Amino acid sequence: MVYLFLKWKFIDSNRDFLKAWFEFSKFGLNIFSVPLLVRTFFWPWHKYQSVYPSGFNPKKVFLVFFGNIMSRIIGMILRTFFIFIGLIFEIFILFFGFILFLIWFTLPFFALYFLYIGIDFLLR
Repeated sequence: MVYLFLKWKFIDSNRDFLKAWFEFSKFGLNIFSVPLLVRTFFWPWHKYQSVYPSGFNPKKVFLVFFGNIMSRIIGMILRTFFIFIGLIFEIFILFFGFILFLIWFTLPFFALYFLYIGIDFLLR
């Protein structure tokens, strides 16, 4: 029975914890669409793009060019913001996952230590 407990506590539960931690990390990247935002970083925002006019009209060509550039700049600014928020969330998941993993792993040792202190206190 002790063997089964130790196997569960130090092998099975830690493996399951690490799997769950990895899934939370994937969830964080997907909920903020970080890989997609990085791939489409230079694309216009919501694909708002004007079509260049036919014929030669410098004023219209300049306006369309400027509008397309502004759409790309707005897209880059907003994507940078969302990528930043997603990475902050990932750091949060990694930090607190690491802390929880350390607590979970060391909990039996603390229990044994407090048991020792309790027995020592009773025997004094």
